Amino acid sequence: MNRRTSMALTIALFVVAVAVPFAAASVVPNGAVQEESDTENESVAPGEQLSAAVGVQDADLEGDVSERAFGLELANAESDEAKAAIIAERHGADESRLEDLEGRLETLNESREAGEISEGRYRAEVAKVVAEMGSVERRAAIAANAAGELPTDVLSAQGVDVEEIRTLRERAGERGGPDTAATARSIAGEGVGQPMDDRSPDGGNEPARDGGNESADTGSSQGR
Repeated sequence: MNRRTSMALTIALFVVAVAVPFAAASVVPNGAVQEESDTENESVAPGEQLSAAVGVQDADLEGDVSERAFGLELANAESDEAKAAIIAERHGADESRLEDLEGRLETLNESREAGEISEGRYRAEVAKVVAEMGSVERRAAIAANAAGELPTDVLSAQGVDVEEIRTLRERAGERGGPDTAATARSIAGEGVGQPMDDRSPDGGNEPARDGGNESADTGSSQGR
């Protein structure tokens, strides 16, 4: 190998070494500001933050698809009875999913306290759970809004209780509590758990779920 070839290879390796960290960092939301851990000697590794960003993105995409599919199902329903049946099925699935997510948070907290997982791994997993809770909340808002437009007797025949849907929406909207929500934001940015379309480019948007809740409450009030 001559000197010119050796020099070119060295430069290429240097470029790759510099580019890879920047490429990984670009996946992480700009608003993802790492908080200091309680122990201060633990930090979030780049791989853990990348894992959180990718996990949240996957949860957001899956949630967006499910929300749009739910809305289309309701729009294409041929009768009030069909809409009520769709709402009942969706509510049952989301209630079960939220229970799973709440259980997951409990397990993560226990594992963290026992020292079984790192601080970074804990935050990454919490961020994914919070993102999924956001999707559950939005689907519940859609369900509450749609149910508010249906006759009470039709809802009762399908076992749909609007108050139960609202309660589910509120539970999901709590994101496991303020501490859990803050943990998710510390690694995945301010927009974690919020609709993808409502996020600002820097991830610093304010929660958009209040607007969704208002629409759900407005729709629900029509059936009162």
